[in-house]
Amino acid sequence: CYIEVDEDEAFENDTVARSDENDSKNDDPDHGWTQWSNLPDHILERIFSHLTIKERYYASLTCYGWYRAFYLPHVWSNFLVEDATLGRMRYNYYSGWQPVLDHSRLQSCLLSVGHLIRGLDFRPQVSFNNMFQFMSLISWAMEQNARTSGCPREWVGCGSRIRSLNYLFPCNMALSEDPESIKLFGTGGQLLAALKRLMLCLTNLQSLSLVDLILERYEANHLLDEVLESCCLVLRRLCLVNVTSHHCPIMHIGLFLNLQVLEVSPQNVDDDVLTLLADSKVKHLTLLQNRYTPPALAISPCSAKAWLTVRRDNPKLRVHLRVESTTNAVILLQPEAPVASMIYQTPKTMITSDQLVAAVDAYKYTLTVYGHEQLPVTDSPMDGEFQERPDSLLVLLTRSCPGLNALMVRECISTATILLIAKSAQNLRHLYINRDQVKLGCDWPRSPDWTDEFYQWLQTTSSTLEATEREVSRILDHPYWHLLSEEQFQMASLMRHVAF
Repeated sequence: CYIEVDEDEAFENDTVARSDENDSKNDDPDHGWTQWSNLPDHILERIFSHLTIKERYYASLTCYGWYRAFYLPHVWSNFLVEDATLGRMRYNYYSGWQPVLDHSRLQSCLLSVGHLIRGLDFRPQVSFNNMFQFMSLISWAMEQNARTSGCPREWVGCGSRIRSLNYLFPCNMALSEDPESIKLFGTGGQLLAALKRLMLCLTNLQSLSLVDLILERYEANHLLDEVLESCCLVLRRLCLVNVTSHHCPIMHIGLFLNLQVLEVSPQNVDDDVLTLLADSKVKHLTLLQNRYTPPALAISPCSAKAWLTVRRDNPKLRVHLRVESTTNAVILLQPEAPVASMIYQTPKTMITSDQLVAAVDAYKYTLTVYGHEQLPVTDSPMDGEFQERPDSLLVLLTRSCPGLNALMVRECISTATILLIAKSAQNLRHLYINRDQVKLGCDWPRSPDWTDEFYQWLQTTSSTLEATEREVSRILDHPYWHLLSEEQFQMASLMRHVAF
């Protein structure tokens, strides 16, 4: 490791000014000194875990207490590998200055803290060669530990505590000037071989995430051979998103004997995979569609017969449908599946009668979480007609799904609709609504089932936001419930209500 010194004249002047200020503070008897060096270890661990490797090293030079914090276990619980991680800049004739992995720094880092690393997180951008060399070196170190004899003493324990591996491949090679364009290239070759070598060495792996690999069919069929051999009994969480861009069932996911949580793309699941999952211990199955997943119309759902077999043989299994995209993407519905949550993380997808009525018909007895996260790209018209808004659809959802526990609404609805949602939902406890999309008043046509007293209450309470918030908090038995601002709505997430 080395310290980079900036010899700019402005930096020197600022340093001199700061030293003069510090001298004046030293002369001041009333100046109070803080005790940052005496922070408890568990707080220092949290602080250091948010720093980069370079920042941690510089902080460790401050005092002896922070030097000790550099080697605390929680600091290295997750090791993030990016383009510039443990690298140096090298000039490329075609691309200019590019980060290149510094082998001496990497070796020094692994010798110092390799035995403390509990998770590896690969998030490369352009330098695939750096990632390949990193995986090759740490795999070699773990292979030395696996030898019965002859392991160098300085490498003992390196990588032995790794329990999680996250690998995100940047499959979109489109030009950055056009954020909507997609040009997919999958991984493979020596990079895929290095990844499989690394997974073979991780014999205590409990969590594995492989995202956007976009492999060919013959490569996808053997992707998890090494994982199945090394950690068939210990793997608890598995995430396989877009292993392929076309229909290709991954049979390996049903062979991990103690798997609890599974996240997979719908094109990599079929009836045969569901048959294996029916006899497994999987409790949560998430079918995730992201930006690079084929459209829902191009994917065939699993048969209702296969889902009925799963519900019979694995009654504790809960299915979660989620879509993450920048386009107008919709969720692929699975007939007869025990769906517990439907989450849209798409700014352009709006509530439609076809999608919501189909979801209500299919999952009204199992659905507990439903909503559209993120703010819409174009706001709904505040003065739109009642028939054009999703008010009646949302009330239908809450009335038809007795187990609904969390609901997020980002589209324009009236305050009367909010009251009807809270009144008609039997078990609703978490309601997220964007304040800027709320329309005051009651524009509902009077229902024959409503009494004069109820209709008067609805009209009076919906006349102001304060009265609506007060009444909804009383109905939901949530004294601090309130409508959310755009910033609060953007930060809210339904994932916290999906119990994994």
